[in-house]
Amino acid sequence: MAVAENHGGISTALKLVDIEGKGRGLVASQPVKGGQIVLRDSPILTYSSFSLKQRQGVYSRYCGHCYKLLVTGNGTLACPTCSHPDDAIFCSSKCQSSALGFSHTPWVCQSLSYLRNCPVLVDQQPEDRQIQARYLVAAFNLAMVSPSSFQTLISLDGGGPQGGERDFNAAIFLHPIISSLPFPEGLSAPSLDITAALLSKDRCNAFGLMEPLTEHGERSVRAYAIYRNASFFNHDCLPNACRFDYVDGGTEGNTDMIIRMIHDVPEGREICLSYFPVNFSYPQRQKRLLDDYGFSYGENNEIELDGDDDFPHTYFFVRFVCDKENCGGTLAPLPPSNYNNTTNVMECNACGSLKKEEL
Repeated sequence: MAVAENHGGISTALKLVDIEGKGRGLVASQPVKGGQIVLRDSPILTYSSFSLKQRQGVYSRYCGHCYKLLVTGNGTLACPTCSHPDDAIFCSSKCQSSALGFSHTPWVCQSLSYLRNCPVLVDQQPEDRQIQARYLVAAFNLAMVSPSSFQTLISLDGGGPQGGERDFNAAIFLHPIISSLPFPEGLSAPSLDITAALLSKDRCNAFGLMEPLTEHGERSVRAYAIYRNASFFNHDCLPNACRFDYVDGGTEGNTDMIIRMIHDVPEGREICLSYFPVNFSYPQRQKRLLDDYGFSYGENNEIELDGDDDFPHTYFFVRFVCDKENCGGTLAPLPPSNYNNTTNVMECNACGSLKKEEL
């Protein structure tokens, strides 16, 4: 079975093609089975989802590099130079060392300190704007530590003009602040157009690293990540693949995105994800796609799927949507042991529960 363990390129189970009306997309380069892992992708960039205004005890709940939930009593390490050390607590010396050399460099540390002392941003702007500032710091740091990864970020799709106008308005506010950061000698501050372009890449391509599902069905975001290949998946309201992540797992690569097939798909079929929970209503889906990704249902050949007699939609919900109270996650089979076997144990990508399906 072809499994995507390739962190730097497209899996052999997938092929990147141009799809009329959609741009680039991923199709199956061979028949794929339900449960099969078709992509495992490491992030090129991560950043915290919390505002810059310090809230006691919030930041220190997570490792500042891998974003695992920190366990009380286990040895943790702080950034040695951070003026707000609770914003950079690490679960191990390995995470501390990796962060100081890549994601939480001295420049990031200094820049975040500068932003926290910027009243017009911290005291007068909503949290979303502060998180955008965090992202821009992470993006420009990426340009310093990994120019090739920064070029990958710049090459990602930025959506349509509606979202682009919003990004440009945000850039008009943030650009003077970001330009005032202490950029290293020889590295000039970015242009307004680059700042706006980067914000559009974030809006269209960032995935949330999620908290576990609460008993009330709520999931918050602890951090955001942008991936090299996962952004090529197009949206479908009835997806044939879904995302799994195991941020609090004990293995290395816990921020990797794992894409598993929901059901069997023949060679040549496009592999699609849902960009949001599959139980969103039609108006919610339409608004979200237009606002965040710049296309409407008509442009993406989507149809309204909320009718009581719509068989595909009903079948999908019965078979592939978790029936645990307040969940609504997507079910996919556990990975098959070999290409010819399909497991009948379904895993929910939101609550993690397992359900045995009758074959």
